[in-house]
Amino acid sequence: MWIDELKEEKIKLGLERMQKFIEEIGKPKYNVIHVGGTNGKGSVCQFIANILMEDGKKVGVYTSPHLERVNERIVVNGDEIKNSEIESYSHLKKYNFTYFEALTAIAIDYFQKKQVDYAVFEVGLGGRLDATNVLQACITIITNVAMEHENYLGNSIEKIAMEKAGIIKDAPVITASKGKALEVIKGIAKEKDIDLFVSGRDFSYDIIEKNKFLIRADEEYKIKSPLQGKFQAENIAIAIKCAEILGIEKEKIVKGIEKTEWRGRMEKIGNFLLDGCHNPHAIKAFVDSLGDFSYNKLIIIFGAMKDKKVDKMIELLPNATYIATQCKAERAMPAEKIAEIGEKKGKRFIVTKDVEESLELARKMAGKNDLICIIGSLYLVGEARKILREQYEIA
Repeated sequence: MWIDELKEEKIKLGLERMQKFIEEIGKPKYNVIHVGGTNGKGSVCQFIANILMEDGKKVGVYTSPHLERVNERIVVNGDEIKNSEIESYSHLKKYNFTYFEALTAIAIDYFQKKQVDYAVFEVGLGGRLDATNVLQACITIITNVAMEHENYLGNSIEKIAMEKAGIIKDAPVITASKGKALEVIKGIAKEKDIDLFVSGRDFSYDIIEKNKFLIRADEEYKIKSPLQGKFQAENIAIAIKCAEILGIEKEKIVKGIEKTEWRGRMEKIGNFLLDGCHNPHAIKAFVDSLGDFSYNKLIIIFGAMKDKKVDKMIELLPNATYIATQCKAERAMPAEKIAEIGEKKGKRFIVTKDVEESLELARKMAGKNDLICIIGSLYLVGEARKILREQYEIA
C-alpha cells in the first residue's frame, strides 16, 4: 500500500501540514474524545469506545502503534479499516505527511465518511505538536505523566506535562497525573476556566482482588476487568468518569467495560504473557501485576527501542531468566546491546538473533508451570504475537 512507502519511524512534530488538511476538508462533525498521557492511553480508548457502543453510539477509535496490521489503528464499531479503503486515500501524498500524520488524516476523514457519533483519538507523541491536536475535543484525557521521549518533550516532568497538556482546549479534562505534572495541568485548566476531574479527588479506585475493582465516581461500581493487570483499575476509573460526564447509564458503563478486549496488553497465550510496557513507569506497573499470576519459574524475553530508558527498565525487572532479542523495527536496540546494559545492572541476558529464536529458546527452557513474559516494546509484542497466534491457532 502507498502508506508503506512512508517511513514509520520518522517523527516530525508540528501541526502545519495537518492544519492545511483540516482547512481543506473542513472540521469533522462528530464528537471527539482526545486521550493523551504516558501510559494506559490505548486501554482507556478501548474502555471508552466499548461503553459508547453499549450506549448505542457509532464509534471510531484511532490508536497507535499497531501490533500486526496497520488496519488495527483505525476502527469503527470493532471493524478495522480495509486495505482498499486505505488505498483510496493515496491523494494525501500531496501533503508530504509523515506516516503517523497520514494515518491521522485518514482516520479523521474516514470517521466522517462512516458518520460516527464519537471518535476516540489516542495521542501519538506528546500532545501540543502531535498530529491529532488539530481536533477539538468534547472531553480531554491525560492519563498520567512520566519521563519519556525527552529528546522531543523536554528533560523534566514539568516540561513533559506542559507538552502533554497542549491538547487541553475548552473541554472538561480528566487526569490521573500526580505531583508536579498535576500542578501544571491544574494551572492550565484554571487559566482556561475549564472543569478538571482528578484521580483521588473526583474519582478513585480500590483493588478488591485479582481483576476486580471498586471504582468511586458519581456512583460506585464493582467491576470485573476483562483485562489483566492491577494498573487497569486506574484506566477503568478514568473511562467511567468520562462516561459519567457524557451522561451514560451505570448499567451500560459496566457492560461496556466488561466487553473490552485489548490485544498485547497483559495478554496470555499458552504460558506466554505479552505486554507492551516500554518505559520504566510501565515496567513497574507490569512487575506489580505479576503477583496476579501463579508460576514456578519466570522467563523474560526483553526487547526495546534504542531511544528508550533501557537501563532503567532493566533495573526494574524481577528475578528471572533473561533473554535479549531484537525485533524487526528500524529503531530496535540490538540484543547484544541489551545484554551489555544488563551486565552492568547485574543481570545476565542470553542473546538471541531474532524474535522467533527467542520464543523457541524460551519454550525449550520452560516447564509446564513456568511463565514466559514478552515485554519492552509493542513492536516486539506484535511480532511475537503473530508467531504465537499461528502456533496456537488463535485470532
